[in-house]
Amino acid sequence: MSPTLSTVSPKLFWDCSSQVVFETSSEDSLDARHLRSFLNTVMSEGAMGISASYRDNCRLSAICFSSPSRALVVHIANGNLSPSSNRSKRKRIIQGRNLLQRQIFCNTNYQKYAFKMDRIAIALYLDMALRIDGAVDMLSVSSGDRRSLQALMDAMGGESTLHKSNVTALFFSNESHSVTDSDLVQQAWAACQAAILPHMAVRFHALRRIRTSTIPAEHVAALAKICRDGERLDSLKPQTVKNDVAEGITAKKNKVTLNCSRFPTRIRRSSEQYLQIETCNGVQVKGRAVQVEGRQVQISLSGSLGGNGIKSVTTVGKPDLTSAEACRESVILAVLKGESTLLSQAFFKAIWLPKDPPSWAPIDLVKPKIPICCPNIKVNPSQERAIEKILSAPHEDRLVLIQGPPGTGKTTVITATVTSIVSCPAASGRTIWIAAQSNVAVKNVAEKFDKIGFHDFKLLVSVEFHFDWYVLQS
Repeated sequence: MSPTLSTVSPKLFWDCSSQVVFETSSEDSLDARHLRSFLNTVMSEGAMGISASYRDNCRLSAICFSSPSRALVVHIANGNLSPSSNRSKRKRIIQGRNLLQRQIFCNTNYQKYAFKMDRIAIALYLDMALRIDGAVDMLSVSSGDRRSLQALMDAMGGESTLHKSNVTALFFSNESHSVTDSDLVQQAWAACQAAILPHMAVRFHALRRIRTSTIPAEHVAALAKICRDGERLDSLKPQTVKNDVAEGITAKKNKVTLNCSRFPTRIRRSSEQYLQIETCNGVQVKGRAVQVEGRQVQISLSGSLGGNGIKSVTTVGKPDLTSAEACRESVILAVLKGESTLLSQAFFKAIWLPKDPPSWAPIDLVKPKIPICCPNIKVNPSQERAIEKILSAPHEDRLVLIQGPPGTGKTTVITATVTSIVSCPAASGRTIWIAAQSNVAVKNVAEKFDKIGFHDFKLLVSVEFHFDWYVLQS
């Protein structure tokens, strides 16, 4: 791709509307001249905005750098740079990446600002083998949901300073809409402009910087895998879900009350989703869930149903992050900013950093061995070996991985292990936590306990699952 010059006039801030000249280039065409043309426009404070776009597989597609008056968009090569690829092109790409790292990413004379700097820092490492220093995650100034419009407006200086509709259109357009170079430039320019606002500069100055350049490679690799796996799972979530609803729907003026009939297709309250309601006569009306209690949902409509019956209800848009997903994002961001000790935790090391031996708490060798005790549970030799491993005290058994397809008795092993611990006088005072990736998995363990007459436990599930967990049996 030969470098080209274009212009765009962002209309995001009430008090600032300027024309931005931007140049586009591919990695293999990038040279010092292109960077010099851009860097010469960076203000004395050294602040520049960064934005990025991603492919369907979550890999980096393009990255943009912006000053108040000029921007540079670099399109990233698709796929890994294998030795078998075009040798000349591969060499030019590597030279371009080294230039970016030396002149921008790890140049401490420049402060890099982005609204989602955590994702950019991870993508730079995974997709370009680059590190970054002096990087500011601008959304960290907001205490709200990082994916919300309100958090973005907080990071841009506040709603009163912005053309809200233009900001919404630029940053929250439908995910199926491909991000153009013009979009990238305006997003990076917005980051730069917000960074130099007098009342925001103080807030950003107080934030810890992301410096992947100081984190060991194996640590960054572990964080990157966790982050990218989460992104890919999120990308697989459907954009539309047909909601199964029961008969007996009531409609009054611009409000509808209905009951969901299946838990997996339930309607949820979400700022990121809306409902498409189709009547028996083919009329389509948009709505939003304003109240959800168990199966019952109240929907506020944007128009009238015209007295027609409802044929179907469809949720459009991805759901909000689950608590676990939001927690994962928060922890990774904290680690990148040096605000978390996760990388030094023994269990994290045992799972993700096998070359970095964990420092376990000392073992109390005086404590007796916990024998297997599960009179109401029948276990086979394979399950018995697994239980013995879980109950054993040596450091090498602090973390035990048990693998088996459905129906091989993993829940039985968990149940037998718990009953063995609570049956041992020397260990019965321990608190045991059983966590799983879903409400259903936890429910299955609870039902196994109930089946053998063990009821000394508390079950923690989501509120909505608590209402209708039995629906999943159907």
